[in-house]
Amino acid sequence: MAQRERREEPRKSPVTIKGVRDHLVFYLDDACAFGDILLDLDEKLNGAQARLLSGAQMDVSIHTGSRDLSDWERDAVRRAVSRTGNLLVREFVSDSGRQTVKYEPRLVYGPVRAGQVVVHPGDLVVIGDVNPGALVVAEGDVYVLGALRGVAHAGSQGDREAVIAAADFRPSQIRIADIISEPPVDRMPGVVYFEYAYIDGDGVRVDKLWTLHGRRPRRGAEVRGTGGERKGIGDARGPADLL
Repeated sequence: MAQRERREEPRKSPVTIKGVRDHLVFYLDDACAFGDILLDLDEKLNGAQARLLSGAQMDVSIHTGSRDLSDWERDAVRRAVSRTGNLLVREFVSDSGRQTVKYEPRLVYGPVRAGQVVVHPGDLVVIGDVNPGALVVAEGDVYVLGALRGVAHAGSQGDREAVIAAADFRPSQIRIADIISEPPVDRMPGVVYFEYAYIDGDGVRVDKLWTLHGRRPRRGAEVRGTGGERKGIGDARGPADLL
């Protein structure tokens, strides 16, 4: 009798990537070693598939099945994905719940020159000038520890509580959430305007920077659990304390 040929089951990939509407979903195999997941992530993001994942900014949801990642493992996955420059991890989803990613403030050492675009999914702090023709965009607040002469957009995903602040506030244009405002017209040469912009009603208002804390203390970094509760992470101070 002929011996039946033994067929091997196809090996499951540690990471499977699928497109879902307007974002990507990364499925991590919950049965393989975490080190294999990181190796497969690196291969997919920097190997033959890298060109398919490049381009415009895209949100990413990480699904881990029955595996609950530690804080260190979540950070390792987020950093591996974020190295592409256009992929942003928004959440981790497991069988036990969902955690939304809150990005820490990013420090950029200026100047940000004409033609440069700086984008960050959290608060953005520029230590230096933002020159005319430059664009800085943040989903949180924008703080410029220098002269803001270019274009600044805070609350880029619709956060109407976001602010734009500068040690010398003379932008060519500002935008908070969906509201665009023309630059102040009363800027005089040689005068330093230590100010910030915020949404008041249906428009943008500019005020002295030292009134910011009394108006709206900065929100602390947080992770939102499946039940909607907020869990603070570290010190509740934000970039406003740097000014």
